[in-house]
Formats: sequence, C-alpha cells, structure tokens
Amino acid sequence: FPSHDIEGQQNSVKELLTGGSHHNQFKTILADIADLVKSCIGKDGKSVPMIFRPWHELDGEWFWWGDKHCTPTEIKSLYQLTVSELRDTNQVHNLLYAFSPDCRFLTESKFLERYPGDEWVDMVGFDDYSDFGRDKYDLVNGLRKHKIVSDYAKKTGKLAAFTETGLEGIPNPKWWTETLLKTRKRK
Repeated sequence: FPSHDIEGQQNSVKELLTGGSHHNQFKTILADIADLVKSCIGKDGKSVPMIFRPWHELDGEWFWWGDKHCTPTEIKSLYQLTVSELRDTNQVHNLLYAFSPDCRFLTESKFLERYPGDEWVDMVGFDDYSDFGRDKYDLVNGLRKHKIVSDYAKKTGKLAAFTETGLEGIPNPKWWTETLLKTRKRK
C-alpha cells in the first residue's frame, strides 16, 4: 500500500480509511473475508461462531498498523471500519470481535488508548509474552494487567481473555503449569 509519513514511518492505515487510496480495495478484501466466514457452517446447519482479533497488538511498532505507524484515531477508525463492513454491510453475525493490544499498559486509560469503543468490541484481552518469561518474569505486573482487563470487561459486560502468550522454545518444560497456570490461579 502507498504510505504517508508519521514521524518518518509509513502510514498505510490512512490509505485504507474512507478517502484513502486503497479504501475500495480494502472493502473488497473484507467482503471476501465475509464470504469465507459466512461459508463456515456446522453439521447442524448453523454458522460456526468464531473469535476475530483484528489489528491485534496495535500498540506495538512491529506491525504496519502499530503505534509508530498510525495515530490512535486512525487505528480506532480502521477497527470500526473493519467491524462495520463485516457485521453491518456484509451481514456477518458469527464473529465475536476481540480487542487485544500488547502488554504495554499499566493503567486502564493506557489499555484503552487505541480502543475503538464498546459498540465495536465483544471481548477484551491482551497479548503478553514479556511478563511471563520472554523478557523477564514480572508476574506482579502481568497479574495487574489481567485485573485491568477483567475489571473493564465486568464493568462493560464484555468477555475477558488472555489472547496470546507463550515462551519461545519453552526452555522450562513445566513453564505452562508451574509459571503460567500458577499466576492464573492467584486471587
């Protein structure tokens, strides 16, 4: 996609929004995704429910939709456009939309900095590799982030999720049960 500069970085997101050079192409891609999702029918003849995490880790800089490549307003608009095209325009009703930034927050306001709004999200969560062993063990902050997400979910009637985690190479074969599971059982 063509780009504009924001602090020397590409801004492809802007080109997908209304008025952008690739807006119509993006809508076509979303229509194709809608057709695929609507074609997922179970043995009972009903649509298969799915969780969709558009623009995950949108607060990191490693994806072209991340915080170094677009503004909070632009990514919120892209998320809203994505949901609107799938749900409203293309009548996809078997997706739950998950908002899942990376673990770069320690407050609710920071967690919500790029949040598109409650009407666009069914599930709130976050991805966290850092606090559970990739960079360090910071279980206190990891649990603090879980509480922020869980409290927000309760307050707004959303589902809460731990949307992505792991430990590359799993150097400790008991990491899943002795580290991660123990943190999930704490109160």
